[in-house]
Amino acid sequence: MPLEPTPQQSPRGKNSSPPKHQCPTSDPCPVHLSDIGKRYHSFPKGTFKARFAPPVLPRFVLAHFASHPSTWTWVTKDGPNKGKSFQVPTTPITCDKTAPKAVRWMVAVFHSYKAHPNPVAIDSDNGRVKQGWLRLYQNNMYVHLRGQLKARASPKRASPPTTKPPPTPLPACPKPGSAPSTTANPSLEHVLAELQKELADLREKFTNYISSHEACCARNNHSSAESSGAEDDHDDDDQSDSHSPPILYITDSKGAGIPDPNPPTWLATAVANPDIPPIFQGAIYSPDRLSNDPLPRESISAVKLIFVGASPLYLGLLRDRSLVLATSASREVVDATLRFPHDPSVPTARH
Repeated sequence: MPLEPTPQQSPRGKNSSPPKHQCPTSDPCPVHLSDIGKRYHSFPKGTFKARFAPPVLPRFVLAHFASHPSTWTWVTKDGPNKGKSFQVPTTPITCDKTAPKAVRWMVAVFHSYKAHPNPVAIDSDNGRVKQGWLRLYQNNMYVHLRGQLKARASPKRASPPTTKPPPTPLPACPKPGSAPSTTANPSLEHVLAELQKELADLREKFTNYISSHEACCARNNHSSAESSGAEDDHDDDDQSDSHSPPILYITDSKGAGIPDPNPPTWLATAVANPDIPPIFQGAIYSPDRLSNDPLPRESISAVKLIFVGASPLYLGLLRDRSLVLATSASREVVDATLRFPHDPSVPTARH
């Protein structure tokens, strides 16, 4: 009786691996709920009228989703697991105004994605993205988010040890003002001499600038004192010079700064307070509006304003001498807290 033929083995005596997954080119690859986030799937050809790629996620978005994973609850309607609920990973595509800033940012990315597809991916009846393309987007976006979270959390690898000999140390440069060493490298001596010369020039220019600035300030103070017509005692002059109220400016239609002819009562009262930090003195630009966001961290100083019968406000000063007004600020930025009586002109936050 002849023996059955022996099945032919693959090369090297190993079983052949399953074929690599390939997404169809005409229709979206079916993504089951249990497979979301396991692999990246390609969009069908002709999906986009302009190229769309997931953007680099900012730090605050990664920090939010690292501590608040985005999932939705799926409840089975029939089968052996009827009535059981499962958490399915996803990325948000809709939210309200009260949602965290990171969630609103991800929803904005989805709206950007909706602007790119061709009509083949849009339901003509309701104008929404078709279910297949929507699930494909959420899967790919979740894979992108998870990859960036892993890259953010992975520690930096230590550099492998090298067998190269240690580099030869350079000869020590002499200190400024000391006598140069006779064994020093001539090229290093030349570089050091050039640096010392540049440093001396910069010191001279800085000294001249300080002198001219002090002279200019002295002339301005003298002219303002003469125009005011005050004839107080020397002690009164010292006390008045200790706090000069700021001058509020606005920007006209040509972009030039002009004095604010009608500043708000609450703002004029706040900047004229003697307890306001000295950095607010001089020419400053009035704030445009009240922002619901915290004061920017670029603020060089800020004060907390408390008016009776109104919510606290935070007045910040930027490096360009412009004021910003917000409803909140970090503690390290606030330098002083000022209290005032009731003022009906105090602005209120808009929700």
